[in-house]
Amino acid sequence: MITLLGAAPNTGNQGVSALCYSAVSGLAQRGIATVNVADHGLGRRQTRWSIDGRDIDVGLIGLSNNRRLWRGDCLRTVAFLAQFGGLGNAAAHSVLSSRAVLDVSGGDSFTDLYGEKRFQAMCRTKRLALDNDRPLILLPQTLGPFKDSAKKAEAVDILRRAHAIWVRDSKSYEFLKSELGSDFDPARHHLGVDMAVLLPTTQPAIAVPSVIDGWLSDAATPVAGLNVSGLLWQNPEQAQADFGLADNHRRQLLSAARTILDSDPNMRLVLVPHVNRPENDPESDWEAARALETMLQSEYGDRTATLPQDYTAPELKATISRMDWFAGARMHATIAGFSSGVPTLGLGYSDKAAGVFEECGFVGSVADLREMDAETLAHAVKESLEMRAQTKHDLDAALPALLQRASDQMDQVAAAIRATEV
Repeated sequence: MITLLGAAPNTGNQGVSALCYSAVSGLAQRGIATVNVADHGLGRRQTRWSIDGRDIDVGLIGLSNNRRLWRGDCLRTVAFLAQFGGLGNAAAHSVLSSRAVLDVSGGDSFTDLYGEKRFQAMCRTKRLALDNDRPLILLPQTLGPFKDSAKKAEAVDILRRAHAIWVRDSKSYEFLKSELGSDFDPARHHLGVDMAVLLPTTQPAIAVPSVIDGWLSDAATPVAGLNVSGLLWQNPEQAQADFGLADNHRRQLLSAARTILDSDPNMRLVLVPHVNRPENDPESDWEAARALETMLQSEYGDRTATLPQDYTAPELKATISRMDWFAGARMHATIAGFSSGVPTLGLGYSDKAAGVFEECGFVGSVADLREMDAETLAHAVKESLEMRAQTKHDLDAALPALLQRASDQMDQVAAAIRATEV
């Protein structure tokens, strides 16, 4: 048995879910099918996922970084009980019984960029394995940045003790080399690609709205997709300050959307939420997309529609794969695009997007929101749209090698698991 941490499938963030499904599906294809996945539920539950035409039995174990010490899902409580054999705690028992513990840190959360609470959560999950002598394997992720030297030292200590590490960008790989020094081992420390490149597609269980489905089914109608990030949209002044954006993000996105719709009188625009949140949540992509749609209606009428937030990561990838062009700030939404052969423009607000795109072979396919004001971004969008036929041709040529590299990487992860002592 193995335990997967840092990839809870029930956060509403479909990027994290994409990593979870990609890991579980990829390992199952390689004969490693007994997996417990840490989520934000309670206790241990058994479920069955249908991924890529395969039914996979998955155990779910509650594990959250909360202060409810009396609850069995509290990370601090789990760590304490693990010292005494678990004492009936599902999460502690799962870790103690695992051949290896895999941790993906949500893809980008092993950093102090998002504050003390998240950083400590990332460290505690990894120490849960290390402190109980379970081999820790870090799946492809971004490392850092670390602004605080003490937190950086804490992270490096964990990295030094890990059984194997995969990173998904060259900057993280150079960080590993530099910080581990003589402990760096190319047999254990690998430069790879984001696992969501291999995310299988699933046809939506809930039908795509008829208007959007009609556009996507009509070969004569060009359809662009645009992910609107609630993180950047809902409080644009705060986002501009936090991430150093060159302009108010609402102005950036409104300019981008207008450029898309002005590119062709037949163009239709589908706004795609990729982080699902309850009503009035400050990070809701759906509410942000609906707000943008409302702004566009007076000028463009019914040429824009918002996809409901009812779809899983594999279902969203299947829907995005039907589009002619895609752009977005949620990185895994854009990975769903280019890994499906859709010409894609990433809207980067940190270094991670450029690093992941570069490692996948798509240098120059990211518009850096920290450097582009609304007008400059509109020019980048226009240029990307005009080049989409050539980009599509290039993608079709490049994808087989990328998918093979991602598959080989999963082979290596499976081999690393099997190489651990039982």
